[in-house]
Amino acid sequence: MRKIRKLTLAASMAATFALSAFASSSANAGTIQLGFILDESGSIGSSNWNIIKNGLSNAVNNLIPLNSNYEISVVTFSSSATADIQNFLVTDAASRTSLATSIANLGYSGGGTNFTAAFDTMRTTLAASTLNIDFSYVNFATDGVTSNEATAITARNNLIAAGVDNISIEGIGSGVDTAYLQNSICYPGPCDTTSPYNFPTQGFYIGVANATAYAAAIENKIRVVTQPNNTVPEPASLALTGLGLFGIAMSRRRKAA
Repeated sequence: MRKIRKLTLAASMAATFALSAFASSSANAGTIQLGFILDESGSIGSSNWNIIKNGLSNAVNNLIPLNSNYEISVVTFSSSATADIQNFLVTDAASRTSLATSIANLGYSGGGTNFTAAFDTMRTTLAASTLNIDFSYVNFATDGVTSNEATAITARNNLIAAGVDNISIEGIGSGVDTAYLQNSICYPGPCDTTSPYNFPTQGFYIGVANATAYAAAIENKIRVVTQPNNTVPEPASLALTGLGLFGIAMSRRRKAA
């Protein structure tokens, strides 16, 4: 009986210590970067552009948590790329509304489809953050084919080398090179194409028919990223998972700003 009590006490202490460490780690969690790359090339057209930017605006306003843990950047591209929104930290409802309004007000330029410029611009934008970054996720939306596949792959690899943990994609319409996007841009591979998505272990790809379908897809993606399945363990399994939780807490990755 004494031995059983000792084992029970040890398990209970391990679980308590693990949960305490996990809670402390969560309370002091660093920032999660969300970078959105939007294709505004000539093939998109101004009407579809309005649907795309408003879809992202609404998704951001509905789903980004108000906990100062999410830093948002938006890059738009055609023949060149522009960092329209840079390292915007959502802290409360007012800041989130301001961000959503800025996205809804993005202008349209038209032009070519330069993936290289898009990835390079996002890389420099994310790297400019002054916060402690835990994870960095990029979402890429396009309806076309890049002007130079080789340089785009290099730029994508540089983005990953700079610390991006996941690149997921929406291919809009029938003009995309699905195999290229899934095999050469999506990260980490193999690219996941089936819901529920194995995020963030794999990048995932959603093929959508049009701009309206993109608006629905991007809301689903933001939900996947910001609302993971937080299951509370049953009491009987708490002791067994205690040391595992402690390992998670201790191994939280911190990237230098």
